[in-house]
Amino acid sequence: MASQSFFPAQSSLLGAVGDPVRPAVTAPSSKLTSGTSETISARVERVLQNNNEMTDLLQEMMFRYEYVSQELDRLSKDRDVIANWQTEKLEYIKRERAFNAALMRNPFVAILIDGDGMVFQSEFIREGEKGGRRAAAQLHASIVSYIEQETMNIPPESRIVCRVYANVKGLADVLVRIGMVEDATVMEDFVRGFTRGKILFDFIDVGPGKDRADDKVIESFKLYVDDYHCRQIFFGCSHDNGFARLLEEYMTDAAYVAKVTLLEGVPFEKELVALPYKTKTFPGLFRDTKISVLGAQDPSPAVKNYNVFNGLPTRFPPARTSSGNDSSALMDSPVLAKLARSLPRTPSSSTLASDGMPAAIKPAPCSWAAKAAGPPPPVTTSPTYRPASREEVIARNRLGQRVDPPCRDYDKAEVDRIKKIKMCNVHFLRLECPYDNNCTHLHNYEPTDNEIATLRLVARMAPCQNGSGCQDIKCIYGHRCPAPPAKPKMPKGSKSCIFGETCKFPENLHDVDCSVVKTLVIR
Repeated sequence: MASQSFFPAQSSLLGAVGDPVRPAVTAPSSKLTSGTSETISARVERVLQNNNEMTDLLQEMMFRYEYVSQELDRLSKDRDVIANWQTEKLEYIKRERAFNAALMRNPFVAILIDGDGMVFQSEFIREGEKGGRRAAAQLHASIVSYIEQETMNIPPESRIVCRVYANVKGLADVLVRIGMVEDATVMEDFVRGFTRGKILFDFIDVGPGKDRADDKVIESFKLYVDDYHCRQIFFGCSHDNGFARLLEEYMTDAAYVAKVTLLEGVPFEKELVALPYKTKTFPGLFRDTKISVLGAQDPSPAVKNYNVFNGLPTRFPPARTSSGNDSSALMDSPVLAKLARSLPRTPSSSTLASDGMPAAIKPAPCSWAAKAAGPPPPVTTSPTYRPASREEVIARNRLGQRVDPPCRDYDKAEVDRIKKIKMCNVHFLRLECPYDNNCTHLHNYEPTDNEIATLRLVARMAPCQNGSGCQDIKCIYGHRCPAPPAKPKMPKGSKSCIFGETCKFPENLHDVDCSVVKTLVIR
């Protein structure tokens, strides 16, 4: 009975066949039934459209949010970059100002002089130390005046540094021989006075030897030309074409060209004239002519070719015939007698191959040299290097150029070995060394035939100052370049040997025709 009170009869919930009874469906309210199906569809469409717009709006808002977030991040990073850049810029400006201030604190100009060829006026040198001080003061004043009056970019407070490089003893000996000074110590006193004249002025003795002064001048030039503190270089080199190679390296840069001024003593050599650098002459300070040994006392051609170059003569003088008047004048001159006792040393064979082979004067019989130096030592001859006969001939080609006899092929190792022996080439090739026992190169040596042949080649590697027109039948110098031709062949109009443009022989002594068509008899 209890179960019947809580659970209704199954018959009321199940149909006749046992299916569950469906709940009754009530009729729609009057509000819902008042519209048509089209109205409902429109409302549904409107709701869906609103949902799409809301979706698009939400998507656009998300896109905008992402964009704004990214821009914010970028601007934040850019702000850091800008801040760092501003910091770096301030640091750069600070360093630049410090650098410019450092440059302005120590400006200077440099004077570089090859003192072997650019010689001060005799009036300074004769006064010894006092003259040296006067020369330094005048050079300093000339540079100061040049800076103040002729330049715009050199600070007036720039200090002046001067370096003069020379073989002081060799130069002093030459000045004694020409009678400019009575004693070599006068030149030494001048050098001392010049160095003491100004704090930053130095007259530096490089001693004897080939190109010692040149090398120091060149390296000093390279040191100063790239120094920001150095505002100008005054380069004293007008006497030597060799410096043209150095200057040509820098002439394509306008900054270098503006920084270098060439000082003129003797007139500029041909290759230097063509360079684009400024030039300047300080009248009354440097000699404007080369020194010729004994040029003032004795104008004879036998001594006019002695030029100052490390205290040594540059070539044998042209051959001459002695006359009674000449011999008398030579023997009676005390200066010439002194010259005979103080002849410079014989140049070595190492000098021959590169700088034109300085040589010495042949003492003529009964000349001042023979009288002062005493009887010459006995001369021994051999078939290899006998004295040339005056009846021998000078071979010429169809252009009248001298044709040297063939010599042995160039062998660098053998040439270098012969140079190191330091045989006196004048003694062995001409048999007339004027220095006798005072010669500093080997006379007491027995060369082989091959060594003599190599020594003759070494001598030929120095160009004769008279070129292919030389008429000295015993001349030991080269009248054409003996070096092997370059491979591949050089273009016409250039130096065609293996040394190229550095060859000491001029262009017209290359590719000389060696076909002999006529001869010149020398008697």
